[in-house]
Amino acid sequence: MAGKRVNLSDLATEPALPEARVPAFAESAPRTARVQQVAANPLNTRDLDADHAKIGSIADSMRTHGQLQPCAVVSREAFLRIYPEHEAAIGRATWVQVTGGRRRAAALLANQPTLDIIVKNSLAESREAWVSATAAENLDRENLDPIEEARAIQLLVQECGTGKAAAERLSRTPAWVTQRLNLLKLAPELQALLRSGEVPLRDVRDLHQLPLAEQLEELRQRQQPPAEPPLTAVNRAPATSETLPSSGATSERRPRKSAAASAIRRLGGTPDKVAESLRAEMTPEDLRTLANLLLTE
Repeated sequence: MAGKRVNLSDLATEPALPEARVPAFAESAPRTARVQQVAANPLNTRDLDADHAKIGSIADSMRTHGQLQPCAVVSREAFLRIYPEHEAAIGRATWVQVTGGRRRAAALLANQPTLDIIVKNSLAESREAWVSATAAENLDRENLDPIEEARAIQLLVQECGTGKAAAERLSRTPAWVTQRLNLLKLAPELQALLRSGEVPLRDVRDLHQLPLAEQLEELRQRQQPPAEPPLTAVNRAPATSETLPSSGATSERRPRKSAAASAIRRLGGTPDKVAESLRAEMTPEDLRTLANLLLTE
């Protein structure tokens, strides 16, 4: 029996589905949303208030060229399934930003009415997935200062349960994760110096082992000009015509330290500290290659 004939004109008059009825975990192609419809990521560890120059630069680019890359977002419903306690933070926004926090801030600064977004609700399948996506975007694509980096990792460790699991999520070594978390044990004054770039990471790498009251004084001591170490097989320069005293010379010339000796001192000076520094900065594959080369006669 023939089916009922459908009048196309009747279909044309049916109301369109509201946006809220789009399935919560449906992925989408890039689209446009009003900036006010996109809430900032409440769990973003990047300090946007301290990034005025970069946000201003992005705003200038938006005024001239428009938005060149969409922001990844999830739907309000998807976000609140895993973070219901942040409902007040996102207000009545339709979307919650995962990546592109500076682009969103720049769009507001440039008085842009809309924001290009791409919906990726799969990033809100769990708290672990959400924090991993936020941390990976910040660590891999944007250079956070070391303390912002440590806060992002701390949040990920809390969701993953262990530093090892967080390291696997980020494709980093557990030693690297531990080293970054140790930065949060530094005195506030040291953290401020580290964030501003006034003190390099290598100078405070192990200060967390000291009481807070002693850390700053220890840093001051380390920044004093070092005394010349006794000559060893590592830092003794090879004998050359430049280092040998000439006939009739009344004083010996001080031998120059090799570049390798200087590098060893910067990495800690002892085998265990050099190994700790290298583990924190190199991939496991590179470490194995280095070990093989060192053991090759």
